[in-house]
Amino acid sequence: MSDRTEAEAGVIFQAAYYSSCSAALSDAGIADILDISRRNNGRDGITGMLLLVDGAFFQVVEGEQEAVESLLKRVEADPRHSGMLLVLGETRPDRCFADWSMGFEKVSAKDVAVFDAADLSGDARLKDLAARAPELVAFMRSLYR
Repeated sequence: MSDRTEAEAGVIFQAAYYSSCSAALSDAGIADILDISRRNNGRDGITGMLLLVDGAFFQVVEGEQEAVESLLKRVEADPRHSGMLLVLGETRPDRCFADWSMGFEKVSAKDVAVFDAADLSGDARLKDLAARAPELVAFMRSLYR
């Protein structure tokens, strides 16, 4: 391959993980995570989506492999969560979240049952999320099966 980066060549590295949110993390703390993530991800060419489901983080990030792996190391060391489990790390031809430096959605456990249903229309937020990020919904379904 020439001097072109993976992203320029049309190859994106995508990783997904889940972890347990610290019990002490407030809504203001989550807002802080999002502000910093959006700024840093914009700088580093990373896009993605973060879900918070009753104390569990589910995140998908994508970009150049080196940048994503560096981000994952920082995330793993962050004391605001624990038990990080990487469930996906693969290259793909394009981004799933090209317009989001860090999308975010917070849902409750009672809403999670909707992920297992074929019809997501029971919750407008989940229906919208499924339309915007089908890969994330597939990821959530696979974890809850």
